[in-house]
Amino acid sequence: MPALWLALALLATDGDGLRFEGSVTAGGGYDSNLLVAPGEDGAGSAVATLAANGGASVDLSDALVLHVGATLDGTRFATLSELDRTSAGAGATLLVDVVGPLAVVVGATGAYGWFADPARSGATVIGRATLRWRPSPWLTTRAGYAHVERTAVDPVYAARYDRLLAELEFHPARATWISLAAFVERGTSTYYRELLPATYEPYQAPSTTTGLGLGFEQGLGGGFSVDLGASWRRTGTPDGVYTGPSASAAITWRLD
Repeated sequence: MPALWLALALLATDGDGLRFEGSVTAGGGYDSNLLVAPGEDGAGSAVATLAANGGASVDLSDALVLHVGATLDGTRFATLSELDRTSAGAGATLLVDVVGPLAVVVGATGAYGWFADPARSGATVIGRATLRWRPSPWLTTRAGYAHVERTAVDPVYAARYDRLLAELEFHPARATWISLAAFVERGTSTYYRELLPATYEPYQAPSTTTGLGLGFEQGLGGGFSVDLGASWRRTGTPDGVYTGPSASAAITWRLD
């Protein structure tokens, strides 16, 4: 990391300088999509999360902005303790202003997660590209693609999939944001089949997941904001279909 910070500092001499950013988020909610058993009820749990992020942005030119950052987070599950994890990661994002309100955002993220069940521990790498159109200060639209590769000590818990995302973000007031999103994921992931009553075996299967999400963020002053979210997912595999909702709430403090 020291070499990266030095490179950014040198680049900043030709731009507007480095801008350092950071945040801490604490939240919780309920997710019903944790252990999906197609054709049956999936297993869900109440969730608690704590995350810290830090990074820096630099203007490489009038049309190019580079952001690098790192994150550390922990997640705990009330009734599925084997999924408890701590993860650390880093990433970089490049924003290119194309013309007028149109911009392209490309980036990559890498992270490693340590699970309470060691067989699930492994690395995740994500590559993404997004087309952003901001026709007015109160409206932003995004269309994006991401590829996700997740490894695990036991390969049955690995995953590989592609995601398409479309989002509308409204900014009706100075400190208020509302977002509507739809996504499609297609790839291979982990699912569960019942061998005996209340005894499930993990297995890999191809699947297609579609989902809808709603988000709300309200600034509270002093760098604090409250974030609320809800989503619904439908997962289809050769063995059946599963649908389920999730909801979350969090308080975030930002330094920028």
